[in-house]
Amino acid sequence: NNRGGGGGGNDDDDATDDADATDDDDATDDDDATDDALSDLLDLLQESGQSADALDAAIHGHAWGAGLPLTDGERWLFVTRWDDAPGGVAFVSDVNGWDPAADVATQASSGVHYWALVEQSAFATPAAGAKYKWYGVGDVWRAPPEATAYGYDEFGPFGLVAPPTDAAWLERFPDLASTGLAWTRTIRAYLPAGFSAGEPDASTARTLLMHDGQNVFHPDAFFGGWRVDEALQSTGRDDVVVLAVDNAPDRMDAYSHAPDLTPEDGGPMGGQAEAYVQTLRADVLPFFRERYGVVAQGQSLAVAGSSMGGLVSLYIAMAHDDLAGCVSAMSSTLGWGALDPALDGSSALVNLWPTSYGHGATAIYLDSGGASDGCYDGDGDGVWEDAEDFDNYCETVQLRDALEEIGYTFEVDLWHWHEAGASHDEAAWADRVPRALDACDASGWSAP
Repeated sequence: NNRGGGGGGNDDDDATDDADATDDDDATDDDDATDDALSDLLDLLQESGQSADALDAAIHGHAWGAGLPLTDGERWLFVTRWDDAPGGVAFVSDVNGWDPAADVATQASSGVHYWALVEQSAFATPAAGAKYKWYGVGDVWRAPPEATAYGYDEFGPFGLVAPPTDAAWLERFPDLASTGLAWTRTIRAYLPAGFSAGEPDASTARTLLMHDGQNVFHPDAFFGGWRVDEALQSTGRDDVVVLAVDNAPDRMDAYSHAPDLTPEDGGPMGGQAEAYVQTLRADVLPFFRERYGVVAQGQSLAVAGSSMGGLVSLYIAMAHDDLAGCVSAMSSTLGWGALDPALDGSSALVNLWPTSYGHGATAIYLDSGGASDGCYDGDGDGVWEDAEDFDNYCETVQLRDALEEIGYTFEVDLWHWHEAGASHDEAAWADRVPRALDACDASGWSAP
């Protein structure tokens, strides 16, 4: 049951090890590392006097390593932090018939961590695809936030003991830190049914990188989320791996390329898009490439976002056109750089792109809902954000026309769609996901 691999280390050292070792030796080393991980974490949990911070750090490390839960092939170690647990806690799952009495959890000395060690020989069902949660006295059922592999059903989120072999699944890695941005953020992956890291299907997978990651797959997100997993499955795109980066409290800063003053949020704020892109280049994409074996670069990589996420996607197409072959930008906040009446609008993408960057190598899909008339530049800053509009229609059309003027060609490397009257929310963007995917397909989005 492949968890996507892990580990790190120096690339040259890894290459030397691979050349010197046989396949059997590699497998033995992997097994030993997994055995050590389970034993090490179990020792910490059993040790008296361990602080909550120390256990949090250990759990975080294992989440980014082998993934959670841990197994040595015979035992499975499940661990969680539950600060306000209502009385006793139990591990409940398909593997124990959801019986709260079967695997009562032990409370660690931190007082807020609980763990259960379960023998695989006692499993009532195979680990692959088995769901699990935590149970608290008083009939409280809690999804495990620490589970690396997870999913959703009619009862809400659940953890997976191990990924399924016959269905798609999600994985997450919490609290990614980067040198350029102050806030940490969770990164996530959607893996199609049958995906196996390191296998040929991994190296030939197309990848889709998305911003606002907590809204991409999750049915409990705003307006039901983007439902990207549903769009991929319904259109038969079983070769696509989605890499999603959550937003953080610095969303307006991280997704904007220049400072501005917004009427709603005050200011000034913004201008950290370059640091965000460097986080993608230096931290996010290298981790995904190593863990899953995907290429995630150039023509095999598409990037997508909406609103402020659409703005930073277009910034990537403008300033980093070597990164992705296609960018999809929905209802993008293209007035950014001209919202403050004191600004001259020169930093808005519609003015900046043609004069400073010109035609790039990345294909572009643009869309919006909103109104289709009344576009004008009332304050003379060169941006049509002054229209009576609610989904950035006018700015999107203005950018479309500006890109055509500098050499982008419709149906070759430029697409535009207007969904008249569509609202500015995840439900509207979810409806247009298949259209955006089709545009990237037509642009040449393809396996490495």
